[in-house]
Amino acid sequence: MKLIVIGDHREQLLDTLEVILKHWGYRVMVSSSAARVETLLCEMPVDLLIMGSRLLKEETSALKNALRKAVSRGTFPFILLRDEDATEFDNLAAAVLPVPVDVFSLFQLIQKYLEKIPRRNMRLTVQLPGMVSTGGEFRFAEVLSLSVQGMFLKNSSRLQKGDRVRVLFPLLGMKKEMELEGKVLYHILPGVENNYLEGVGIEFSDLSAEDDRLLETFIEKSFLGELEGAIPPPDPALENPPAGSEPPSLALKMKKTA
Repeated sequence: MKLIVIGDHREQLLDTLEVILKHWGYRVMVSSSAARVETLLCEMPVDLLIMGSRLLKEETSALKNALRKAVSRGTFPFILLRDEDATEFDNLAAAVLPVPVDVFSLFQLIQKYLEKIPRRNMRLTVQLPGMVSTGGEFRFAEVLSLSVQGMFLKNSSRLQKGDRVRVLFPLLGMKKEMELEGKVLYHILPGVENNYLEGVGIEFSDLSAEDDRLLETFIEKSFLGELEGAIPPPDPALENPPAGSEPPSLALKMKKTA
């Protein structure tokens, strides 16, 4: 299991990223101490480092030097969590994620640097009622996974690779219903190895900007809803910080940026 080390001064952000990355199947170690991060880099076979610019800026040069050596040797990729006013470490990083972190961008970078065959889009496991049509009447089906580019549809009809279809399904909790066009990319036949599941993978086509926005919003809200019980709530003391102190940063933002 690949190891991701995360260093940042914000405990809420560390907690949130740890839960998300563990949910995606990675081993994660987090710390708000630069010394602890340096120890982990020296003692553990790290596959990816994610680190905040402020922690790098405020600490001694030991960690910075260790990081520069590791980056120059290609020991592991380094993703920088950058605050708006801190750009001095951008040239060290393989990629930069502004804070608050966009969960879609995070997924794409994790896939890029840790997976041999990276997925382009974050996929959500769902159980949504749906209907599918190849030009005639709609037939009932069940949506089992969903991304901004397509879905996996549990269906017993003999849809074949290349078939053009229309799918209709609700965005539960948003009071919206989507009707989209797509193409069958593959057909899974029932068997012992897949618990006799039959279904098709569908790629959406000609999505409008509004369709894309609705899918992103539904996927992100549903994903964070799944993790809601696992992510510790923010410290109430940080909701009303003393006058003159730094306001708390949001861990994630709910809208993807270009």
